[in-house]
Amino acid sequence: MNKKNIKHLLSILLFVGLNLYIFYPVIFLNKQLKQHDIEQWSYSAKESSEFRKINNEEALWSNSMFSGMPAYLTDVKWSNEIIRYTHKLYSFFFPHPTNILLISFLSFYFMLLAFNVRQEVAVFGSIAFTLSSYMIVGIGAGHNARIGAIAYIPLIIAGVHTCIHKNRNLGFIITAIALALQLRLNHLQITYYTLFILIFYGVTQLIYFYNKKKIVFFIKRISLLVVAAIIAIGTFFGEIWSILEYSNESIRGKSDLDAGRIGLDKQYAFQYSNGVFEPLTLFFPHILGGSSQESLDKNSNLGKALRKNNIATNQINSQLRRVPTYWGDQPLTAPYYAGVICIFLMIFGFIILKAHEKNWLIYLLVTSVVLSMGSNLETINNLFFDYLPGYNKFRSVTFIIIISIFSVVLISCLAIQKFIEDPKKYKDDIIKSLYITIGIFSLIFLSYFVLSFSGRVDSNFNNYPEWFVNSLIEDRKSLFLADLLRGSILILITVSLMFGLFYEKISKSIFGVLLISIISIDHLTNNSGILKTDSVCEVFGDCSFKKIKELEIKMTEADQYILENNVDRKRVFNLQNTFNDARTSYYHSSIGGYHGAKMRRYQDIIENVFQEERNDVVAKLRESNTNFSENNIINMLNVGFIQFGDKRNNVVKNNFSYGNAWFVNKIIEVESAEEEMEALTSLESKKEAIIDVSKFSLNNNKNEFNVSGKINLIEYSPKRLLYKSSNNYASFVVFSEIYYPNGWKVLVNGIEKKLVRTNYVLRGLELDKGENTIEMIFEPNSYTIGNVIIKFSNYLLLLLTLLLCTYEFRKKYK
Repeated sequence: MNKKNIKHLLSILLFVGLNLYIFYPVIFLNKQLKQHDIEQWSYSAKESSEFRKINNEEALWSNSMFSGMPAYLTDVKWSNEIIRYTHKLYSFFFPHPTNILLISFLSFYFMLLAFNVRQEVAVFGSIAFTLSSYMIVGIGAGHNARIGAIAYIPLIIAGVHTCIHKNRNLGFIITAIALALQLRLNHLQITYYTLFILIFYGVTQLIYFYNKKKIVFFIKRISLLVVAAIIAIGTFFGEIWSILEYSNESIRGKSDLDAGRIGLDKQYAFQYSNGVFEPLTLFFPHILGGSSQESLDKNSNLGKALRKNNIATNQINSQLRRVPTYWGDQPLTAPYYAGVICIFLMIFGFIILKAHEKNWLIYLLVTSVVLSMGSNLETINNLFFDYLPGYNKFRSVTFIIIISIFSVVLISCLAIQKFIEDPKKYKDDIIKSLYITIGIFSLIFLSYFVLSFSGRVDSNFNNYPEWFVNSLIEDRKSLFLADLLRGSILILITVSLMFGLFYEKISKSIFGVLLISIISIDHLTNNSGILKTDSVCEVFGDCSFKKIKELEIKMTEADQYILENNVDRKRVFNLQNTFNDARTSYYHSSIGGYHGAKMRRYQDIIENVFQEERNDVVAKLRESNTNFSENNIINMLNVGFIQFGDKRNNVVKNNFSYGNAWFVNKIIEVESAEEEMEALTSLESKKEAIIDVSKFSLNNNKNEFNVSGKINLIEYSPKRLLYKSSNNYASFVVFSEIYYPNGWKVLVNGIEKKLVRTNYVLRGLELDKGENTIEMIFEPNSYTIGNVIIKFSNYLLLLLTLLLCTYEFRKKYK
């Protein structure tokens, strides 16, 4: 094995070692990472996963959340086994989510090698990107799909760059596989950001090849990459079809109530927006105090103040574990730290790199910083939100700061590489970069004397004693100065190493190894309070890693009572955080849940009529009144149980819910969503039903039906419902199931009929008199056809990979 391959092996072993170090409780101690969003997902996916185990097929629809929604928003498996296996192979079969960081390490490493960066520098860049707090915070929160998709961004760039500048076939294969791997994780916001990067890169390359008079060559390579992208999209085709189909019906689609509104509400999308000074946390993680809750030691200003004012020791320890040191503009945050030495290396790169090497990264950096500011830079961001296609589908604009981290680290690595190639050439540039860096540090230091160190969160301390607030501000100041001091030391060490290489006191390899050491220690130290292992739990509070038994979902007394008494598949209304917690969905069908893309019409009901009904229910419960006969919304949603705690006596049975289906005697016709919503507020939903006649029509023009008759749910599964009815007259039946226009088919006595959207969100159906068998089946084309295309594309990608690899192998060893 030659020296180069030994270095590659050592690099990969280092990545594996770092991964083992970070996730050793999972890998060696049989623990699990406690992740909020993954917990919520596990609650919502229970019905679908159980259906799969029992029936060996996919549920496609779920009744566990929001009274019903497509299951492919939570848990559906597609025929992409080849891509799934490739994902496992690429991450050395590390368990999920511990494999995410390893994938990121490898991807950034391979990308830098594609950019002709030497191995030591590639390792430095890989660690700087992967161990940035953005990635660690995301994994800690359970944003596995987002961080997993980010981990593949560098591999996609590596494929594109290789195809354009090096080996056409190898670049094609890497691009197709990497994009397919990213798409499989189903986080389109990150894929959108990947496209951002590729557009900026592509424009720069277009200009470069145009100046070289090789534009035809460039167009040919881009055309090949387009084919690679089409194949990759094919491996995801059914999923993206389903998502786009659902998106039109979700809060990310067009609103029927608000005629001009398409996409997310702007206030919701911009809820988390970086302040003007927030981007500085890329280099100084505590310049705005750090995270929303930081841990301080007992010798901090607050710790001393608490002891001085005779606060109990246990209260002091509890308080110091969760101190609101952050004083920026966001309601909740954690700094996204890229490494303080990168500010110097970035400036150095701005000076020494050529235009085609740096311009696209500079533009990316500036654009992503601007877009991350959201509502704090409304003039520009409103334009993007209103006019950039697809941009208004995504929330949390601060997520785009990953592009800034990508740009900063890549510029830094390209600058180091250029310096290593000829150290003697850049002495003056090092000094110039150092002067600029000192100037930036000086300006930040001077701001210390004019900043208030008070922020939005301080409004919560109006009733706190003055000594508490004053000591908290002093701690914020200490964190501010500590970051500047720490950064100054690390940058001086980096500059010293560069001069050591300049004067030939150290070798290029030693220089690279020392840079790797600096960035590793810097990031691991900063991240120690994010993913908390047992060794730091006593200092930082709750551990991030829990014994598997501790994370098991335990059935409460309330759950047991509902399951024992819920013989008619009624829904549960949990008054505790109804629409932001999916815990109820684990054992029951819930009218609430946790998801970032609820159905638009269901959200309309939540926003416009549900709160008043909830208030009425709560008022009745306080008076021990269980007469919910006039609570039309919860009754039409078939709420059989109202829960407000985990104990048996925290559940109240609702005897007035209408059941799975019921007959009505009157149709109220409306001609718009506004009229429909207004009618819903005064609807007697047991007897009446609302239909928007501008979109749906009935055969019975009298709008009056007979309610005599019976209808019962005979068989239930998430994707199939079977009812039997007996009615002596033409009737109209309302089902307590959510109307969804794509994929639901209804057969009455074997003959297909059309469902009518009723009461704004429910399904309605006209029935002829007599004995009727009603079958509802969920078979969306997006799955039945889309899954076939996914399977075909997986095999096509595998075949092309084998053919092109065989061709390249024969060409090399011919």
